[in-house]
Amino acid sequence: MASTLPADFDTHTQDFTLIDQNGEEFTTNMAEVEYLRQYGIRVAINWATQIGASIVLLLVLLLLTRREKRRSSIFIMNCLCLVLNIIRSLLQCLWLTTEMFNPYAILAGDYSRITSADRANTIASNTILTILLACIMVSLSLQVWVVCVTAKPMHRFLIMGGTTLAACVAVGYRFAVTVISNIRTMQDLGMGDYDSLVTDMHITQAVAVWLYSCVFTFKLGYALLQRKRMKMTQFGPMQIIFIMGCQTMVIPALFSSLQFYDQVPELASQSTTIICIFLPLSAIWASLVSTDSTLATHGPGCHQRLLKDQFFGSSTNSTAVSTGSRSTDKGRFCAPSTFASCGKDSEDPATPFASRPADYSRTDAIYIGREYGIEMGEASDKA
Repeated sequence: MASTLPADFDTHTQDFTLIDQNGEEFTTNMAEVEYLRQYGIRVAINWATQIGASIVLLLVLLLLTRREKRRSSIFIMNCLCLVLNIIRSLLQCLWLTTEMFNPYAILAGDYSRITSADRANTIASNTILTILLACIMVSLSLQVWVVCVTAKPMHRFLIMGGTTLAACVAVGYRFAVTVISNIRTMQDLGMGDYDSLVTDMHITQAVAVWLYSCVFTFKLGYALLQRKRMKMTQFGPMQIIFIMGCQTMVIPALFSSLQFYDQVPELASQSTTIICIFLPLSAIWASLVSTDSTLATHGPGCHQRLLKDQFFGSSTNSTAVSTGSRSTDKGRFCAPSTFASCGKDSEDPATPFASRPADYSRTDAIYIGREYGIEMGEASDKA
């Protein structure tokens, strides 16, 4: 005969008993099982979308980049970042199929069935993420060097010295965490004892990212103000690069704040992918604009003409207008010359899952980067 349940009894959080490998009983509850179920579904969707987004951007980059630009270091670096991010996200998805995410292994703390392939998957993911961070920092250093090439030697030395130091510290912390995480993985242990080190790693990476981004955005913004004083107010590649640079700085910064929010741990891993996606976007836009010199015009509504010419193919009309007005509107147009600037977890998917996998909410670093070209121009003296 069925017994009467208490009024406050919740069947969805009830306790139940399991037996470990030593034959001893231990008690867990349905709430833990439900937490693991939801966590697995959320991070699987999150990591899978990152794979798709990175593949799409890689294809776009390969198709829209001109052949002569494909040997540039910045193009190679952008492609490398996207490829590494695809591999990283794929390995993270595979982690969900290993014994490290087996419900019984997590609830009982029994990782005896973990194979060497499972450990290799985690170690590879950790290592690739470290390489990805190093590539992003190299890309940022190259870009800051290019935007500061016109600065005074002392200013350029201080800026490059400060940003490079911040990048080295961030990469050093990431390398240390990767080494410790890989050692703990081989020992079937988590990173709970190194929470302070992981937090310091996130702080140093955030500082490096903000430092690079502030230098980059300030320098481009200052260049735009100088161009405006010279009556060169066209909406061209520099404006687009400035806008994309601001987006690349602000959006990943928002995600960097979310990585400390334990209730939504899977959002933190999106930041790396967002940065890898934003890396080539500004360069793609700028290259589309810089291929048509007739778009660099002065006057109100110039940004509307730019977008119209790019997407509706009306550059012929604007060319005719500029040709017919040269004799009466001398100096109205700019003769741009483009300077090609070509030299310019969750992160580790897992050390073994703790009984309550809160540690994994703080395992994804936040980076930022962008590629750009600089278009400069002088007022034309041609009649």
